Amino acid sequence: MIGSDRLFLTSLMKYSLTILLLLATIVLQAQFFNKVNWEDNRHQLEVGSGTSNFLGDLGGKDARGTNDLQDLEPSEYNFGAFIGYKYTIFPKFYGRVNFTYARVSGSDELTAEAFRRNRNLHFRSNIWELSMLAEYEIPINFRKGHIHDLRGVKGWKNGGSSLFVFVGIGAFHFNPQAQLDGTWYYLHPLRTEGQGLPDGPEEYRRVALSVPFGGSFTKRLSPQFSLGFELSYRFTSTDYIDDVSTEYYNPYDIALFNDENPEVAAYFSNPALGVAEEGQPNYVTAPGQQRGDPENDDGWMIFTVKGQYLLGNGYRSPRSQFRRYRAKPLKRRW
Repeated sequence: MIGSDRLFLTSLMKYSLTILLLLATIVLQAQFFNKVNWEDNRHQLEVGSGTSNFLGDLGGKDARGTNDLQDLEPSEYNFGAFIGYKYTIFPKFYGRVNFTYARVSGSDELTAEAFRRNRNLHFRSNIWELSMLAEYEIPINFRKGHIHDLRGVKGWKNGGSSLFVFVGIGAFHFNPQAQLDGTWYYLHPLRTEGQGLPDGPEEYRRVALSVPFGGSFTKRLSPQFSLGFELSYRFTSTDYIDDVSTEYYNPYDIALFNDENPEVAAYFSNPALGVAEEGQPNYVTAPGQQRGDPENDDGWMIFTVKGQYLLGNGYRSPRSQFRRYRAKPLKRRW
């Protein structure tokens, strides 16, 4: 990790610690609210596994890149997973801390759009994210019956299914790679767009901020275990997850500043096929021409099947709560 990455990560850790202290204050204040069933089940462990995908400059639909869902490449799904801790702050309102892994990738070979395909870039990257989320529960699947199961009393009760919506903030690390002759090379030190070189853009950090948001559905299968699925997307503060953002730089100058892999660096800076369209010269990949779209930062998404486990005494139905808090009979005194 370069010095600028360390400085950014140190500052991020300070801000994260401040947010955690504020969250802890809210949690301590919540201890003074009236005791009901949810207080016995404040702590939950969540584990999810599924698939991830990428929205950025590479690959996608057979048209100009836009970073929207139409640009999603179905063949580029990879493995993703997370483990998290969820705390009940108030009824139906939760705080979550998640640690997420996702593999993302993209390739210009997967699009028929002439200029993007001619660019001939590809990448893969592992993403490691730590995030804090605020989540709200929407109970569903109500069925007939009173919440206390009282004979002759009509009403509705929850069948154990819920929808959740959430949003938060996180930080993640990425490190794009590309393949040449069967070997995968890290692209950041190759400065493929002249990062840090004369008249080139600044070197990008491999640690960036994310704004995860999404929703999930869960169904309670036992007093302590629920099963469901979750879909979330990340807005990010970087356009370099795929190592593509700005303009082409002179590959000879890039090779000159790379002592270890000069030929590899020059190749990955401009591996164009040679023509943008049939019969047209390859002027579109000359130095100074557009290589990526710096106006749209990269994004990524993850879909998982997840399980939730209550670390407390387990869910107790409102009927058991009614029995728990019913008045005790008075003792006779003679």
